[in-house]
Amino acid sequence: VIPPPVIHIESYSEDSISFSLKMATNIKVSGYVVNIYWTFDTHRQEKRTLIIEGEKSIQKVANLTAHTPYEISAWAKTELGDSPLSFVHVVTSGTRPASPSLKAKAINQTAVECSWTGPRNVVYGIFYATSFLELYRSPHNTTTTSHNITVIVQRDEQYLFLV
Repeated sequence: VIPPPVIHIESYSEDSISFSLKMATNIKVSGYVVNIYWTFDTHRQEKRTLIIEGEKSIQKVANLTAHTPYEISAWAKTELGDSPLSFVHVVTSGTRPASPSLKAKAINQTAVECSWTGPRNVVYGIFYATSFLELYRSPHNTTTTSHNITVIVQRDEQYLFLV
């Protein structure tokens, strides 16, 4: 039986998490697959996947959000097959930034100008869909460091926007 890997949180800050991965076995490990999950607003769960080569590993994941719960899951790739999953949870330190205030204005039948307030020098994600279900499961999205963007949409549809 292949055991799950051990995930140990080494440190965390407002915008990063450092963790180590190891296996408590003599089975040869060729690498790990790590998923980091977090919930954006209450509508959208996001994920970042890391493919890590080698047996032992310390990783640092940056560009995270302050005071946000993160779930890290990992499994090992071994000479005998994939291991079961391991999970850990951690909340980054600091104060979570205030939600931006979004305004969306139709320019014409296929373009919407989105603008919002918020801090400078950060990356904003803009998510849009024609229903709450689509907004949760598979929205259209784009990112920008500015405070406005023009989004191209389908004509004769109503859209929900989230930044």
